[in-house]
Formats: sequence, C-alpha cells, structure tokens
Amino acid sequence: MCALCLWCAVPTSAFAQQQPADPLPRQRSAIRDLILDGRAKSALERIVALRQQHQTDAGLALLEGEALYALGLLDQAVATFRRGLQLDPTMQGKLFNLGRALQELGDDREALQVFQRMQSRPEPSHRTRGLFGAGLSWQHLGDDSKARLLYQQALQLEPTFDRARYRLALLDLEASPEQALAMLDELLLRDPLHHGASYNRALALRNLGRGDDAREAMKRYRTVLDGRSRIALVKERWASKPTDLELVLELARLYRQFGVTDEALMWCSRGGRLAPDDPRPALEAVETMLAAGLREEAGKLAEQLRGSGAGEKALEALRRFDASEKSEP
Repeated sequence: MCALCLWCAVPTSAFAQQQPADPLPRQRSAIRDLILDGRAKSALERIVALRQQHQTDAGLALLEGEALYALGLLDQAVATFRRGLQLDPTMQGKLFNLGRALQELGDDREALQVFQRMQSRPEPSHRTRGLFGAGLSWQHLGDDSKARLLYQQALQLEPTFDRARYRLALLDLEASPEQALAMLDELLLRDPLHHGASYNRALALRNLGRGDDAREAMKRYRTVLDGRSRIALVKERWASKPTDLELVLELARLYRQFGVTDEALMWCSRGGRLAPDDPRPALEAVETMLAAGLREEAGKLAEQLRGSGAGEKALEALRRFDASEKSEP
C-alpha cells in the first residue's frame, strides 16, 4: 500500500469506541482489532461477556481461540478452536493459529493435518500459510529438506511472505551464507525492526569472513533490540489508555525513528481518527513520509491540508526538506 493510502486509511473503530448496541458482527470486528493490537486480555474479557448471549456463534468462539492463543493459553486455545469448527465446519483450513498452537504443544503430526487442509483452500493467503506451517512442522520433525521445499513453495505463491524467507535464510546460514545474507537484507528492507534477521545477518557476514561488517551489523542488532524494547514499553502504556493521543503519536515517532514507515503512518492515521481537529497527526505523517524520502507523497498530503491548522506547518516541513536536499553535495 502506498504511503498516502496508509495515512488516509481510516482504522477500524477500537473496542473503546464501540457502543453496547452494536450488532454482533461489528463487535467481533472490534474484538479482532483488539487482538491484532496486542490487547488480547481486553478482547477475551469482551468475548466472555458476549458469549453469555451468543453461545452458538462460531465467529465469537474462533475469536476466543485467537485471544487464548495470543495469551499463551495453548490447551484452551486448541479446545476453543475445535468448538468453533464444530459450530462452523466451513472454517476448516482457515485457522493457522490452531496449527501453531498444536506445534507449540509438541503435536506436529496433528498440526500437519491442519496445515494440509489450509493448502487445499482456494485462497492463496491460506495456501501460503498452510505451506509455511507444514514447513515448520517438518523442520521440527527433523526433515529440513522437506521444510525447505515447502518454504520455497510458500514464497513462490506469495513472494513477500517474509516468514518463509527468514526460515530459508536460517537453513542457508552455514552452507550458503551469501544467499542467506541476500534474503535477510530483503526482509530487513520491509521490516527494519526484525530482531532475528538483524542478528542472523551479523552471523552471515561473519560466516563470509567479513569481520568488520559483522561487527557493524551486531551494533545494528543492538539498536533494533533497543527500538523494540522502547516500542513495547509505550505500547504497554497505550494498551491501558488507547485513546491517549500523546501515546499514539509517540509510537508513530518511534516507528519513524527506526525506519518502519508503514507502522509509523498507521499510528499517524490512528491519531487522526482520535483527534480529527488536531493538526499533529497530519504533521507527523508528513514528517514520516519525508524521513522515508517520499517527497511526492508528502507533497500531496500537504496540498490536502491547505487551509487547515496543519497546512502551513506541513508546507514549512516540505521547504526544510527541499532546502536540505539542495544543500547536499
């Protein structure tokens, strides 16, 4: 998605903004957002309250399984996923985290059955994740060759599916460090805060005999750890105060600082939804686009802001950016 679209995209309403009278599908959507936001405990509390009135709702049961999985309650998650599938068998082959929970419980054989059902789905996204999940299970079972083939098939189906790319890089780390390095570099372009990729990039460089580069990569890895730690602390505070604009903008700035442009813009967009009359979210979005070198997109957004409280400040940010570009040799 383009940078301007990321800013303009209106995030789905948070649970705190939902009204008790909302229809169940809308409440399920809000609960799903809570889980994706890392607020699984709040999601589970909401599910328990709704379940009293909707005991046979399959979507609610499956969301409960997702929340339990996110909280690490794996046995309960598996049981709840299965209950949801009994209520709606058409969801067979769509539940990646059912397979992941079984894997984490040490039941890779049953997990493989889940992932094989995913591979038979018509949707490419389900097939990709089914291939990837099966690769993980075969790797756990000691068959790296079969795992490699499945990861490669997942990437053929979805070339930007970096979870498979990362696993392939790990398999190549010793025997083909140059190939591993290329895959890790591609992954880090999309996810600069991927700590595993940052660490293993240093190992790949070491294996190639590039000692100085490996040491620099390890410094970068420590920076990534610092960034992830700082973001986690702010997110923990935000989880208890999801309508706090200051925390939302702090997260946008942190993601921008560490080069994660898409996440930074999504937090700017969330801030704009929280406070549509406050110019700061829009200004943070312009600054984020400029930091990423997206001058054209920033200019378009600044034009959209003309006449608003953020308009002149956005244009000033553009002028500063242009001046700094001209001053560089």
